[in-house]
Amino acid sequence: MSKLQAPLYSGEFHRAVAKGDAALLEAVQRGFDAISKREYAAIEARWYGSPVITRSGLSIVAVGAGLALCLLLVVIAVRNVAERKRAEAALRASELTFRSISNNFTGGMIYQAVVDREGHRTFTYLSDSVNALYGVSAREAIADASLIYDRIHKDDIATLIQAEEEAIRSVRTFKAEARVLGPDGQVRWSSFVSTPRVMPDGSTIWDGIEFIITERKLGEEELREAHQFNEQILSSAQEGIIVYGLDLRYRVWNPYMERLTGMPAREVVGRLPLEVFPGLEGSGLLERLQVALAGGGPSSHDFRFAIPGTGKSGWVSDTIALLPDSKGAPVGVIAMVRDITERELAGEENAKLLAQLAQTQKMESLGSLAGGIAHDMNNVLGAILALASANLETQPAGSSGRRAFETISAAAVRGGKMVKGLLGFARQHPAEERELDLNAILRDEVHLLERTTLSKVRLELDLFPGLRALRGDSGALTHAIMNLCVNAVDAMPDQGSLLLRTRNLEDGRIEVLVRDTGCGMTRAVLERALDPFFTTKAMGKGTGLGLSLVYSTIKAHHGQMEIRSEPGLGTSVRLVFPSAPAAAPDWEPAGGWPAEPLSRGLEVLLVDDDELIRSGTQGLLEVLGHAVRTTSCGEEALAELAEGWRPDVVILDLNMPGWGGAGTLPRLRALLPSVPVLLATGRADQTALDLVKAHPGVVLLPKPYSMADLKTHLSHLG
Repeated sequence: MSKLQAPLYSGEFHRAVAKGDAALLEAVQRGFDAISKREYAAIEARWYGSPVITRSGLSIVAVGAGLALCLLLVVIAVRNVAERKRAEAALRASELTFRSISNNFTGGMIYQAVVDREGHRTFTYLSDSVNALYGVSAREAIADASLIYDRIHKDDIATLIQAEEEAIRSVRTFKAEARVLGPDGQVRWSSFVSTPRVMPDGSTIWDGIEFIITERKLGEEELREAHQFNEQILSSAQEGIIVYGLDLRYRVWNPYMERLTGMPAREVVGRLPLEVFPGLEGSGLLERLQVALAGGGPSSHDFRFAIPGTGKSGWVSDTIALLPDSKGAPVGVIAMVRDITERELAGEENAKLLAQLAQTQKMESLGSLAGGIAHDMNNVLGAILALASANLETQPAGSSGRRAFETISAAAVRGGKMVKGLLGFARQHPAEERELDLNAILRDEVHLLERTTLSKVRLELDLFPGLRALRGDSGALTHAIMNLCVNAVDAMPDQGSLLLRTRNLEDGRIEVLVRDTGCGMTRAVLERALDPFFTTKAMGKGTGLGLSLVYSTIKAHHGQMEIRSEPGLGTSVRLVFPSAPAAAPDWEPAGGWPAEPLSRGLEVLLVDDDELIRSGTQGLLEVLGHAVRTTSCGEEALAELAEGWRPDVVILDLNMPGWGGAGTLPRLRALLPSVPVLLATGRADQTALDLVKAHPGVVLLPKPYSMADLKTHLSHLG
């Protein structure tokens, strides 16, 4: 206060005022505040109220003016100090508020960091919440910044540095997320938001905030895991999953649907069904989706699909239902799609097998009927042929009687061939079995066709040179293949080509392919192609038995038959046969059958249940000079032999009541081990062949037989 005792106008006072000495100005202000109003009025009257101005008074006035100016400067200075004090107080209050907020910021911390030109980092400010986040005080972290930076996850440091560098280049705030090791040893997630200020010395000041975002990141991770889980479900599902939006555009198209249709999700999602699959027009899908959106409940539907763009096709079963959100409000429609192609194909194959079974049963039924008819017809034709043959030899050459009997004989022979064709329905085994060369059979067929097709059909042979052998009936197979060739030629009335091809299959079987370029067949005709008596040919052009006989022949040879045809694209018939297991010598009649013809008449035992056959055959034998005894069954024949009579030859009918031929033959052979036996039958099936093989001296005599046939067989004995 000693300075205040000096004159107010002293130079020291002026300098103090000019410098804004706070202590001096405060003292002056307190001095003014201490002067009473009366004292202040007296001073004012003393210095400003004198009415007379003298030289000395002028000096006093001058001094008073100077003092007034000083006082004015003092007042201004005092006021400035007061305003500064108020600003400082406000600043202190603001700083206190900022520190209070930052120190109580529990969700993160506020910091200021400096990075010098060499990249050295220091903190100039840290809120007190740093202790909760990093386990160190602000003073410790300011002294050693590594206490903070070393807690950053090593895998995230590069991300933060890159964000800082980018922020410096663009001079803008950077945002980055990183993992931090907390004081409890647990890893948390933090988000750093900081703004750079590049200083003249090249250093950078970062004013930033760190927010703890662990809960948010955990939520995001859970959401991501849930999304991945849902994606895994969609990817692993063994059914198609489709989600339609409220606008019925595709929203989800899982990998199963991509594989099923060949359409990737990127070409489907966001589009309407008819935009992607025009073939759905008229399928009822859109109507079902609308019903589902309206709350109509789930619905299922099976349908066939075909996608020309990808070549995918098949059968699917889809179930659609309304898709609600967590509050039950509809957000779209979900569809579950199953590929049922195998099931449908299996059903079609099962239906095909059932149809084949029905066809087989039908053929077997017709075969049984045909077999019975053939047996009786053979007996009738046999009697006619026997009598005609016997009387034919008694007529003079060129006479009308001889011509009549020749006509009767020819008609009977023709009838016998027709009966033989009917027996194809009943045949379960070939009439004979010998090793065959299918290539040779096909060459003979082509040779015959070349002379009958008048060159209107081009014949192609593609024969495998090392074709495996087949055991079977040459005549039956020749007839079957000829039927196929004739049908093929008839399907090409103008021109075309016919291919006959053979191949060895990998499984050891043999394949024969007969393919034409004719008119082909519709599906309806193809389904009935094997039906007996079904024909598309004009009246008198066909009987409808051709393919039925072919089928029966192939089946009798343990083969398979497959027909493929389309209108305008021709027909292919594929035959597959088992190859001969091993070369075996063809059977020849065993001993007991004379090799040289004899000249004497024979004693013949004729065993047949049909009176017409017994009568007609007896007449033939007698014309040939043989003596005949007849019986109607095997039991009577054995009784005749039991009396001691021994014939030179036995003609035994295979199909008779009682023992029948099969039961009589062993008994005959037991009594007459060396007597030749002619086994007569109109049905030379495997049963007859087995009997011939099992008993020496037995030969088949096909019905109906003529006198010439008997003469040939008996000439070696007479």
